[in-house]
Amino acid sequence: MRMLRRSSLTVPLSSDRFIAKAHLRGADTITLDLEDGVTLSAKPAARAALRDAAASAGQRGAGVGIRINRPLRMAIADLEAAVIPGIAYISIAKAESADHVRLLSETILELEEERGLPPGGIGLTAAVESAAALYNAREIAAADPRLFGIGLGAEDIAADCRMEPAADALALPKQMIVFAARAAGIEPFGYVGTVADYTDLDGLREAVRRGRRMGFSGGSAIHPDQIPVLNEEFSPTPAEIDRAQGIVAANEDAVAQGRGAFSYEGKMIDRPVLARALATLATAKAIAAAHDRENKC
Repeated sequence: MRMLRRSSLTVPLSSDRFIAKAHLRGADTITLDLEDGVTLSAKPAARAALRDAAASAGQRGAGVGIRINRPLRMAIADLEAAVIPGIAYISIAKAESADHVRLLSETILELEEERGLPPGGIGLTAAVESAAALYNAREIAAADPRLFGIGLGAEDIAADCRMEPAADALALPKQMIVFAARAAGIEPFGYVGTVADYTDLDGLREAVRRGRRMGFSGGSAIHPDQIPVLNEEFSPTPAEIDRAQGIVAANEDAVAQGRGAFSYEGKMIDRPVLARALATLATAKAIAAAHDRENKC
């Protein structure tokens, strides 16, 4: 499942004010939160409001998802409300194991079939948020065909490990998520930091740049001001796009001459470099398509 997700704005389902403006913020996806952002007493009302909230959030073409709760009984209640038209994905908070992911996917399939929705049409993302889950990250990432992305809950894992959620402490667990995701053929979401300090946009920009160099393809936001930073920093620059186009064109010439490697701008180009160039162009194409959809809304 290919979904442009440079930025994902997390919005509490209990906040009508935030939901009403979510579609105006420019995020690629909007995650309606039923978990930590909603108090226990407010969860039933939030579930009841989900259908209207999803329609509002998605009116300009952003993919809309739901973050569900960890306790199984609450998760099932969340899924009963969430498996509806207009929901592109469901985010699993505190994913602990591959079995956990598969159980929820099976429940989603039952609901899709009962409600006449395309089987497998709703995707999944998973957040690893404990030390135990981190060691299961590879199995979680490969658990189910619905799963298209995985991330690390920085604040949660820092608390579980009794460490500060600082860049140097998070670098290794973040990199483990990248390796797990890429080994499974899915996207790693995140950057080397947390979303908690939403006022420090310079710090966020540096964290995102480091995350992109590390291999992440998008990240989450809890405040609208974070969205432009994520969209800009997780987008290929014009220079990167031009270079990627040049590499692809030069590769075509090399293939016609029977050469598997070739020189471009003074550097040797072979399959790994070509793969990065093709990935850059695929992202640029997805961004252009998203802009077209938004302009038509």
